[in-house]
Order: sequence, then C-alpha cells, then structure tokens
Amino acid sequence: MRTITDEHLQAYQEGGCLQKLFDVIKEDPELSFEIRMNNKVMIYYHKDRILTISYCKGKPSIDILSEKYYKNATPPSVSFEDGDLIQTLRDKSQLRQYFRKAKRLVGSYKEGLEFEVQQNIALGNRSFNNRFVVVDMEWQLPQSDIKEEEKISKTRFDLVVVDMKRNERGENDVYLGELKVGMGATGGKSGIVAHIKKTNEFMKSPKACDVLRADVERIIRQKAALGLLEGDYAGLNLSATPRMMLILAYRGNKEKNALKVQEKNAKDEARKQNMVEPLVIWHKALITLKV
Repeated sequence: MRTITDEHLQAYQEGGCLQKLFDVIKEDPELSFEIRMNNKVMIYYHKDRILTISYCKGKPSIDILSEKYYKNATPPSVSFEDGDLIQTLRDKSQLRQYFRKAKRLVGSYKEGLEFEVQQNIALGNRSFNNRFVVVDMEWQLPQSDIKEEEKISKTRFDLVVVDMKRNERGENDVYLGELKVGMGATGGKSGIVAHIKKTNEFMKSPKACDVLRADVERIIRQKAALGLLEGDYAGLNLSATPRMMLILAYRGNKEKNALKVQEKNAKDEARKQNMVEPLVIWHKALITLKV
C-alpha cells in the first residue's frame, strides 16, 4: 500500500525534523512529492527519482540521486550521510543546492518534455474545488503478494485522477491517465493499443481495483494533511472500477492532427475490448501572451 505512518507524516509538519526539507520541495514547482510503499516518500524531477526519504523509529534516512546520473560528472556535494544528515536537514540553502545540482544532472542525462507537462498538470489540479484532482503520478500495481495465477500484465499509469463531479450513480470516478505529448507520442499504433489492453486487464481485476481505490483514499488523506491538496473537501464516494483518461498535449496543428490518429486508435481498441470509451482531454501546450 502507498502510505506513510503518522510519525513519518508529522515529521514534515511544524517542528518536525523534515519540515525544512518539505518546505524546499513545496516551493519548487519542478519537484513532485509522492507517497510510496514501505513508508517511503520519493521526490521526482523529469520522471526521475532524485531523493528517497525513509523514516524508522523516529529517525529519517535519505537516499540521493542514483550514480548513473553522474558517472561522467561531479556528484552533488551536499551530504545526507548519517553524521551530516541532521545538520543538512536544518539548512535550507544546502537543501536547495542539492536539488539544483540534482536537477542539472538529470537534465544533462536526458530530456523530459513529457514529464514537464505531466508535472504541470499535477500542479494545476491540486484543489478539491476543481473538477479534477491529480492524486498520484507513475502509479503501478504492487503484485508481490498476489498469487501467480491472479497476476496481470505490468503497466505504469502516468496519472491517477479523481473526478470531483459525481457520476449518475453518485460516485466519484477514478481515472487512470495516459499522457501523450507532441510528435514523440505519435510513433505508430501498437503503443496505444497495448496500453488500452493492459488498462482493460487492470479494470477487469477486482483485486487490482481494490488496491487502487484503497491507495487513492490513503494518499488523498495524507496529502491533504500535508497541505499538498487544497480546497473544500466534502468527502468522496470513489467508484469501484476506474476509467481511462487520455490526455493529448500538442504544440500546433501538425501535432494535434497526429494525436487525433492516436485518439481514434485508442477509441477503436476500447470498443474492441468492450471498455467504456476513454475520456479524452486536449491540452494546448503553447503559451499565448495576453495583456
């Protein structure tokens, strides 16, 4: 389950040993704070994990950026080793310095346009007063405790989104979001078709749906307690079975027309699979200046 203990959660709040670290993460819109399994929090940048926070018996431990990002470069100089950890966690300038260096290393390792859009979508949908709330990114079903014959194909979902507007059954739909950005997302039919099939397999598994629903409930509760979700929370009645959301981001008519082909392929395959048609959301990634 994706959850952290009350003790771990309180460490990010007023007076906690992780409060300053949390403040630095919150003030940087390029960083994503995500609750993970085994009482861990992972901080992402450009879809890459740049910090992992564990908490056990009243003490935090930090794992920094993987060595693969700085094989041919200088690693971050800020130390999170046991002897230096407490002092580092008290020094916001040191923490900011670490993230600046880590982001530069990730940026030189690979480009991350899709994650930038994904991150901005998450940032723009953090309020219960909006139609949609992004609950999690890069969600994947844990299957270590599932019997071999009950396991399903592995797939990772870009975004987990909850609809604040209740459906005709009085439920809040949970969406498994797939993001496609620009021409890099239009390389043929097989990718989107495979994803539709895997999503349908997921939705047909009661166990998988139960795990997702429980995760969504826990993550909403804990992110709201940390102030990562805002607005008027009136309670949710989550649907038992999720739906699929397809988010198509484009920068001009050429990309939009190419993504329309992906939209058609997705809808055609959903019909073949007897799925509810994916909810398609178009996102114009261009910025128009206005006075």
